[in-house]
Amino acid sequence: MLRPWRLYRAVVRWASLDSRCLSRSLLPVLVGLCLGMTVSMMYAPFSEDSCETYLANQDPQKMVNLRNTKSVADPPSQDDQSIFEPRLLVPRSVGGGGPGENAAAPGANIANNNNNNAAPAPPAKVEPKAAGGKFFRPKFAATELGIRQKLFVAVLSSRDTLNTLAVAVNRTLAHYVTKTVYFIDQKSASVPTGMVIVNFADGYNHLLPVNVFKYVIKKYGRGYDYYLFITDRAYVRAERVHELVSHISVSRHVHMGAPKGVEANKPYCTLEGGIILSQSVLTQVNASMKWCSDNCHHLDQNLNFGKCVLYASNLHCSKSKSVYETHSLTDFDYDRDILALREQIDFNKSFSVFPMPNEITHYKLHRYFCEVELNSTRHQIEDMKKDILYMCKACKLTGVPEPYKPKNRFDVIRWDYFTETHIFFQDDFTNVKELIGADKMDIQDIIKVSIEKLNEKHDNKYLYSYLINGYRRFDPQRGMEYVMDLALEDTTLPSQEDNIEVSYKSKIVEKRVFLVRPLGEVEVVPMPYVTESTRIYLVLPVLASDADSWGLFLETYSALQAKSEDSLALILIFMYEQLPKAGENDVFSVLKSMVGFYNDKNENGVKTSTISFATNGTYVPEYKIIDLVSKEYSSTYDALILTCTMGMQLNQEMLNRVRINTVEGWQVFFPVGFWQFKPNLIYDKKPYPTEIEFNSKAGHYDVLSYEHGSFYNSDYKAARRSLTASQLANCDVYEMFVKNGNIHLFRAVEPEFKHFYMQLECMPGTPVALHERCMERKSLNLATRAQLAKRIFQYKAK
Repeated sequence: MLRPWRLYRAVVRWASLDSRCLSRSLLPVLVGLCLGMTVSMMYAPFSEDSCETYLANQDPQKMVNLRNTKSVADPPSQDDQSIFEPRLLVPRSVGGGGPGENAAAPGANIANNNNNNAAPAPPAKVEPKAAGGKFFRPKFAATELGIRQKLFVAVLSSRDTLNTLAVAVNRTLAHYVTKTVYFIDQKSASVPTGMVIVNFADGYNHLLPVNVFKYVIKKYGRGYDYYLFITDRAYVRAERVHELVSHISVSRHVHMGAPKGVEANKPYCTLEGGIILSQSVLTQVNASMKWCSDNCHHLDQNLNFGKCVLYASNLHCSKSKSVYETHSLTDFDYDRDILALREQIDFNKSFSVFPMPNEITHYKLHRYFCEVELNSTRHQIEDMKKDILYMCKACKLTGVPEPYKPKNRFDVIRWDYFTETHIFFQDDFTNVKELIGADKMDIQDIIKVSIEKLNEKHDNKYLYSYLINGYRRFDPQRGMEYVMDLALEDTTLPSQEDNIEVSYKSKIVEKRVFLVRPLGEVEVVPMPYVTESTRIYLVLPVLASDADSWGLFLETYSALQAKSEDSLALILIFMYEQLPKAGENDVFSVLKSMVGFYNDKNENGVKTSTISFATNGTYVPEYKIIDLVSKEYSSTYDALILTCTMGMQLNQEMLNRVRINTVEGWQVFFPVGFWQFKPNLIYDKKPYPTEIEFNSKAGHYDVLSYEHGSFYNSDYKAARRSLTASQLANCDVYEMFVKNGNIHLFRAVEPEFKHFYMQLECMPGTPVALHERCMERKSLNLATRAQLAKRIFQYKAK
């Protein structure tokens, strides 16, 4: 290969031989072309990296572009490094006074907002942020992915119409949309309950649209796909509006409503008919908010609103026909005009009707449109019946309800992943659990059915090999749903005799199957009639370690007994290790004196009975304690017994449900209560709350607790006689009724049943199954995983 300078010298020498054939302007081009080809050929052997190789050698984290999902109008950062790294966008500072929400009446939220010309910044994006090598992520995936809720409604009202027209709008609209906020320009003397009200105390009614824009952008500017702005003089069919925006692509710029007038040769919408803006248009308005504050000072609210949107988005008000249909009325009187209007197709198809003269007309119109929707639904049902009957002639399949459609992120039903041997993340407390019992039989049965159905369709050519993936969920509308990836051996494919393993793998095919195990037909179970006046005998075993809870339980019981007259009775069973002899100290002397005090206090009530029992420091089967009560009240054959513990909270609602759900000779009731976690683990400061907080961080429903049950004495005796002494010694009362099988057991969550934290004692000599359950409860009743981990970190830090 020629060196570059030799090649250049040869080309020059050759060019000088015949200067008449080559122009001087062509010579530099030819020399540059030759040099380029030479350098390329020299570099090619040393270059082995292609584009794919280059990308593969890069850091994957740096190559991930954080896609902007919050708003189509947000400009990307100029810093290339910040584009590829998670970041937290801090909101810009806002001049002037911001809105502050103050409770003015029960159920109402009022915010006072001062008028200012500074455009408020939208809330900060919630994105992963690195701190000390760890990433902090949002609580919900929807927040990180930028998935917004569907529809926000801003209602422009006034002090005079807040308690009339605005209330009418709230009652007919609020339960169909995600969020509704009401705006007024002056403080109102009376505030309706159950409504979020924002008060701009500037007194300038014509500036209300601009103030509303500022507040909505600042508080809710990133949380919704579409925003509906209306006045309280509009009747809106909110269900149809929500359905409309649900079918519009979120990538579109939407400025939709009823045209009111023209500004700068572009039509703008009227607030009375309702104006729908997309989130992208609202972001553009935010960028032009200063211009809107300086230039939108007309006396007409519609013009101020329209000018701001037109300037910011350059998007005129779209015509409402066939999209968002509105109907304007003049001097509307429902009783006089409805007969003529009901014959108009445009009126019946309208999304909003305006203006409403008063709230009575608003309610009457709402009733009319409810009847219209009801008639339409009935026609749809009739058409569906005809279609079903027509299809039934051609097929033999039975119908299954459609899958459940969640309304928000909290209603999404979780899929559980399973294999042939284990199920993963079945609940919030377990990561993996071995398939046993009914769960294992269910998976085996569904695999068997899948293979049978596939072989029916494919001429019996498949043999089951193994399960690749499996998912299941329980849909309350249709039953248990399954999605499975099956590895099957295709017996029709030829075998390779030289290599058995290769031959087997070549015949494996994968099939994905979808199955549903539908719920059975719902039947009404006839129940005997019960009353809420039956006396309940509360059976309470008391240990010496329960001294801290004696006073609270007896005080609560005494208050309930005073209200319920003679429908409550308490039986205390003192659990001694050894019965005290004459002259010895009684560990329950304080409690006995308290019982005497409350018996004297409730002279007309049923006296509290006491029974002493010696445990000898060993485990005592539960049936032996109930036997003491059953023998004591053997003459009262129909006594309703409720087993209790010292930490439970008694209330009238729970006791009434005990009476209703316990039926003599038919049903016993074992409620599932809400148990409090250990206070010193879940609270950082003293004093601890005296009441049980009802949330997931303060406690949980203990499904392993069976010590609380209600049953009649006669049913207990019948179940007791059906089992031997050895069987009774290895089970509790709940299992005794299960093994008996002659009476129905009703076990359900009782919302009014709360229980203070109780230190569980797993006594030696307890049957193996009961001891394991006790140890599991003991660990689950402490705190949540996050709270326990926090305490461990604090302990290690010390």
